[in-house]
Amino acid sequence: MDNKLKMSFLADPTDVNFGGSVHGGEVMKWMDNIGYALAARYSKGYAVTKFVDNINFHNPIKIGNLVLLNAEIIKVGTTSMLISIEVKSENLVTNKLVNNCSCEMTFVAINTEGNKRKI
Repeated sequence: MDNKLKMSFLADPTDVNFGGSVHGGEVMKWMDNIGYALAARYSKGYAVTKFVDNINFHNPIKIGNLVLLNAEIIKVGTTSMLISIEVKSENLVTNKLVNNCSCEMTFVAINTEGNKRKI
């Protein structure tokens, strides 16, 4: 099973906060999305976010930059997965790459009744 996933897309003008950069809540949503996608693919079924640890915002993401998300499963339990997530962005004009954000998230595999299931 593949324990890594990458996603990329452009930071959209609708993602902006009052300071002119991408809203932190939007970045958190992106991290949850890639975490879910990796957890669901790895566990071969639905998974939910159980815990988010140490969200560190290092640098803002500018509108129009290419956003690069990397997720990797670093520990697997009976029903849960610990996933490390990093967010970087690239200015497409200057090719400058910036570390923006990182965290660890725990996802739990869930069955159709909403109960934990073995991975």
